[in-house]
Amino acid sequence: MDRPATPPSLWVRVIADDRFRAALIDDPLRALAEAGELLVSPEQVRQLEDLEIEERRELITRVVQEAYLKGAQARFGRLHDDGRLGGPEP
Repeated sequence: MDRPATPPSLWVRVIADDRFRAALIDDPLRALAEAGELLVSPEQVRQLEDLEIEERRELITRVVQEAYLKGAQARFGRLHDDGRLGGPEP
């Protein structure tokens, strides 16, 4: 399989790779240094470093949850917050 033309963004990697996600929560600089090619801005790095570990966990968990919710909505239509079909209009 051919290698993609551009490396994945920080948030794509966070969503797709649970080990990277856990490492980013624990130690952002080390996780980024060991991640290989990755598109990440200096502002994103600063934001992650400035957060306490629980704040990072909340931010990253929220990003992953929103991505999964949007993916599910794209496949199944409107959803309630608890995942049931037929949720409110956006």
